Amino acid sequence: QLDDASQISTIIVRGSTDNIMDDVERAIDDGVNSYKAISKEPRIVPGAGATEIELARRLSQYAETCPGMEQDAIQAFAEALEVVPVTLAENAGMKGQDIVSRLYAAHTKGELNVGVDVQEDGAGVTNALDAGVWDLYETKYWALKFAANAACTVLRVDQIIMSKPAGGPKAPKQGPVDADDD
Repeated sequence: QLDDASQISTIIVRGSTDNIMDDVERAIDDGVNSYKAISKEPRIVPGAGATEIELARRLSQYAETCPGMEQDAIQAFAEALEVVPVTLAENAGMKGQDIVSRLYAAHTKGELNVGVDVQEDGAGVTNALDAGVWDLYETKYWALKFAANAACTVLRVDQIIMSKPAGGPKAPKQGPVDADDD
């Protein structure tokens, strides 16, 4: 590049195997896409499962104010959000439910940015913003929107299946098979 104002760059990837080059190419692609996304929408939220735990906590509180089946549905969605910190903890070799309990305790105390610390051998929780673990707001927004849409679709299909009688051929009438069976 001879001009500093150029908008285009070339990256040459070299490696000993095709797998290594594919991994490097994927990492570069992820980095470029992350940069593009944060350039369009610069808002960030705490990462490391902190956002999901806080949403789950608030949804659980809201579920307690709702009656009947709505309460069950909201509570189930809140529990589904716990999958993110549980998975992070288990992939780091920690007990997922223990970490979720610590996260709930921290968030109940008002420490809303506390998430899973995958580099810690002991406590396993840390302030995600202080640790530099952030997620893009837009990524979380769309992930939650798609998850909610998928859950609603499953419920709609389930309602359709339960409300309609099963189709298909009718069962033959039961009775004597042969004239001799009378």
